[in-house]
Amino acid sequence: MSGAIRFPVTLGLLMLASCGRPRGPSAEPTRCGPSVPQTAQHPIATPPSSLAGDYELIQVSTQPAGGTVARGRLHLAPLDSATRARAAGGAVRDLIGWIELAIGDSAWRAAVASRDPSRPGVVVAGQRLRIGHAGYPGGLTHNLEITAVGAEGFWGWWRSDLGLAVTESGSRRVLPDPAGYFCALRFER
Repeated sequence: MSGAIRFPVTLGLLMLASCGRPRGPSAEPTRCGPSVPQTAQHPIATPPSSLAGDYELIQVSTQPAGGTVARGRLHLAPLDSATRARAAGGAVRDLIGWIELAIGDSAWRAAVASRDPSRPGVVVAGQRLRIGHAGYPGGLTHNLEITAVGAEGFWGWWRSDLGLAVTESGSRRVLPDPAGYFCALRFER
């Protein structure tokens, strides 16, 4: 394997390992199972702007190995008029924001915590939420697909995009991209 590819693979493994501590199957967060509340609706029934606010984001990994839980404080806000005007003709962004993580690679934590409206750490476009900066080959992003929305928050599934990198096991076997389910639970107002 060439040095140019080995670095992103190593970086991807480090980021995957730093997303949370491995836990047994019984450690699944009781507040964030794969099921959604009976009161939840399809996200198309809710305007994305209604998701503005502060949340506890919980991501539960189901592959390549289950049991890893990552948590952070997610903030979503509508775009101000100047930022909205600059985006005309560009990518659709309904909300922007950031996430504060206590663990993980320092460069990744800084990227996802960015409050710069031109390069936010988090972008919501329709039913999709992207954590991290897309568009560069070695970049790690988490793509979250919102499948249900309720008064308590929103739920769905996620998948990591490692850019050009791949995750390898200790025996050098290429593993599937990290993926799982998530919930974003609204903090009390």
